[in-house]
Amino acid sequence: MLRGPLASERIERTDPNTGVKVIQITSYPTPSQHLSYGWPSVTPDNERVIITCQRGAGRRAPWDVFRSDSDGFNLYQLIERRAEAGNLSAVLSLDGRTVYAAWGGDKVVAAVDVETGRSEDLLSIEPYCPSGEDVHAGLSLAGNDEWLFVSMRTKLYARVRLVRLDLSSGKVKEFGEDMMHYGYNFARGRLMILRDIRKDGVVTLPDGRRTMGNLREAQQTIWSTDIDGNDPVYGGTTHDYGHSTMLGRTGLIQGTGLPPDRCIIVQEPGGELRKIVQGPYFWHSGPSFDGEWIISDTSWPNEGLKLVHVPSRCYRTLCQDRAEQGHAGAHAHPALSQDGRVAVFDSDMTGVRQVYIAHITEEFRESIKEGVLDNPNDKWMQ
Repeated sequence: MLRGPLASERIERTDPNTGVKVIQITSYPTPSQHLSYGWPSVTPDNERVIITCQRGAGRRAPWDVFRSDSDGFNLYQLIERRAEAGNLSAVLSLDGRTVYAAWGGDKVVAAVDVETGRSEDLLSIEPYCPSGEDVHAGLSLAGNDEWLFVSMRTKLYARVRLVRLDLSSGKVKEFGEDMMHYGYNFARGRLMILRDIRKDGVVTLPDGRRTMGNLREAQQTIWSTDIDGNDPVYGGTTHDYGHSTMLGRTGLIQGTGLPPDRCIIVQEPGGELRKIVQGPYFWHSGPSFDGEWIISDTSWPNEGLKLVHVPSRCYRTLCQDRAEQGHAGAHAHPALSQDGRVAVFDSDMTGVRQVYIAHITEEFRESIKEGVLDNPNDKWMQ
């Protein structure tokens, strides 16, 4: 299906501190979000962005896939399944032509054409699902749109299974229990796999406070394998980071430091952790596909979105996201287009989580490379 164009919901503003143009592309009073901060949700020509929008206000309300022009016009709904289809996961192909979507209730993976909205069911994950009624089927791609990975988990990661779909042959390979797909090392042509998956639950801190944490004693680990999951090589642990992803096509890992560190880290898998910038508490960081740029939200306190130039190790504030930052509200989860010229983020500054786009000018990018500071009295911490 292709429904639209829907009435424009765009609201354009200029960040009062940085002068960067920011466009709110959704305004309907139900939550919307972009796809991921570790993988592009903007087409490679920077003309379209893929988002998901919740159909109604409710804890189990279904989500649907939409596309919008990157200036906020021409909002289209690409696909809609039955209300009982369950939670939705989606990922955009690198060529920008196909959205792969999975529904945990229907236990199906589909390919959706970005232009026409035509969809085709590719795989029933019913035979591979871990036991349990509520299944989240996280999707991720590897290679140049060659393989689609489905990381299936029950609530709070109690049971986890991983399968791979070969998009050219349609063949499915089971990888087994207690592992998830982390990313793809384009530089070496190898998978990055998570093992010893965290088991979420309520934990009691030494001071008596309760919080959500990992119930397992073992740390969640990162492994490099061949495309079939063989020849495992230890790559590190996610517990070195607040949040982390692959650094685009470079084969490196990037992520944010844990308190008391206030930094962004880059690491060769299995190698030494290297701090590239320090300053505010960087929280969720997303890379451009060439690995030259990283964008990160900040917290404790929220100091806005920071755009980092990796080679020069300099950064500036791109704009204020004004996200409430609680799990009941919205994390900004900023992401970059493949070339790093378009940023997408979420915010509930209006009271409801919506999707925003910031267009990054060449002048602004050059100012970061030259080491221009937000405040002339600041000093670089490197």
